[in-house]
Amino acid sequence: MAAPRAAGRRLPWPRVPERVRRAVETTLGAAIVEARTQEGGFSPGAAARLRLANGGRAFVKALGVDVQELGTGLYRAEAVAMAHLPAGLPAPRLLDVYDDGEWVALVFEDVDGRHPAIPWKPDELERVAAALADLGAALTPSPWPEAPAAPDANRAFVAAWRELAAAPPADLDPWLGRQLARLAAEGPDLAGLVAGDTLLHGDVRSDNLLLTPDGGVVLLDWAWTCNGAGWLDVVWFAETVNAEGGADADRLVRDHPLTRAVPAPWIDAAVLAAAAIRWRMSRQPAAPPHHRAYAEANLRWARRRIGPS
Repeated sequence: MAAPRAAGRRLPWPRVPERVRRAVETTLGAAIVEARTQEGGFSPGAAARLRLANGGRAFVKALGVDVQELGTGLYRAEAVAMAHLPAGLPAPRLLDVYDDGEWVALVFEDVDGRHPAIPWKPDELERVAAALADLGAALTPSPWPEAPAAPDANRAFVAAWRELAAAPPADLDPWLGRQLARLAAEGPDLAGLVAGDTLLHGDVRSDNLLLTPDGGVVLLDWAWTCNGAGWLDVVWFAETVNAEGGADADRLVRDHPLTRAVPAPWIDAAVLAAAAIRWRMSRQPAAPPHHRAYAEANLRWARRRIGPS
């Protein structure tokens, strides 16, 4: 069974403070006559495609610290990252940033596209895989040397598996517990593995992708951009493909130009680390259903890759 796409509860555009809405209209040079909420993703912030009185279109996302402080930090991080992306990347153009200290809004050009179908269709997966190959080539070496380093930007990913291995909770899956203990004792240094000089998107998944009518792929939400190993985006993406179904994540990793030469133990270590953080997220109070579904799917993938020992 395919895991459900991430689905946060979005704030309707009319509930965004008037000062923010007016600032967005000033940026766009026209009144907003329609705002269609775009569902999906983890953020509770507003995300809307806008239709303007002058016939123009745009996309906006907005969030206040009183709604979710973490999310406003991610919006600010994305704004910084967008300023460092080289021209020609498959990313929407950032038109303006509103930030009054309490509310942050990012205004983008509107992209004519749709999310990939879930479960995945082979032809759509091939499009995205090719786009990731082109992206890796374009962003190596990193055009933003000062970007956060992958081990720092993904501290929970790097640390969760070791914390669970050192103090396994009573309900930790026994197989996962054994594998994490083995990884801690014998495995490669994960922080060293994920370091590198490629500028990574850091969060490639179906709801952060748009397929355009001309056959292109556009990557959204660059908040987790960091410098790291060039193969990481593909492995992290494959983890979500495995959960969403319709495609063979192992085949994706085996055949992709950014991962096919990477030693299997390195990929296994990354998959185990992902399984650990997914497991821990799924046990948080009031964790949404897709957290548990992703955790279970990731654990099944790790078992297939590593075996039952």
